Amino acid sequence: MTAARVPTFAGLSDIGRIRASNQDSWGAYPEQSLFIVADGVACSTDGALAAGLVVELLPTYVSRHLKPDDLGGEDAAELLGRALVEYCDDFRAFAATDDRAAGANTTVVAVLVVGTRALVGHLGDSRAYLFRDQQLQQLTHDHSVIQDLIDAGEVSIEQAERHPARAILTRHVAMFPRALPDSAAVDLLPGDRILLSSDGLHGVVDDPTLAQILESHPEPDDACRALIDAALQAGGPDNVTAVVVAIPPQ
Repeated sequence: MTAARVPTFAGLSDIGRIRASNQDSWGAYPEQSLFIVADGVACSTDGALAAGLVVELLPTYVSRHLKPDDLGGEDAAELLGRALVEYCDDFRAFAATDDRAAGANTTVVAVLVVGTRALVGHLGDSRAYLFRDQQLQQLTHDHSVIQDLIDAGEVSIEQAERHPARAILTRHVAMFPRALPDSAAVDLLPGDRILLSSDGLHGVVDDPTLAQILESHPEPDDACRALIDAALQAGGPDNVTAVVVAIPPQ
């Protein structure tokens, strides 16, 4: 396997202009090259708890399922998915015995940078993007009712912005029967950047603007600040979180 490039990164989260609390959470684990964003579901009993726990505990599950010899294998992305499934199983078991977690819910998107690949796994509508050559590519596909309606051609993207079902998830960490995450491996090139975001960012700031911000702010910390500011300037209707991971140029 090609020697791993050590990525640089930054993350930032903001309560936004309307919410009473911030139920987003993010984490970066450089020793694993693992990056996570979780968006606690506001209508659940404690979205902040659910989001915080998945960010804190998922690295242990990833280490359990993905040993060093597995990282370059063809089934590495599937193993990341299995780590997410096991975490979700354990979270549901915990929620069944602890009143604090009963009914708590969250999305999660996780990216593991492995040499010249990124392993991506997610549940819900938090997203991962790849930014390369001034182009922004969405790596995840939202698990939501509104995305299903768009896929079926029943609503347009413009209509989706005002649709009453736009916030309803079809997959999430606490779902029963067990969650089935999507996972995939993506080839990386020197100079690529990965953006992880909650829907308080990508649901408010359109993709061309996200790309423009990433292009004009090459440093991850500057990019995160500019991304958050753009969401706030657009009204900041939700908690907003961004993590930017930069693959070093050769």
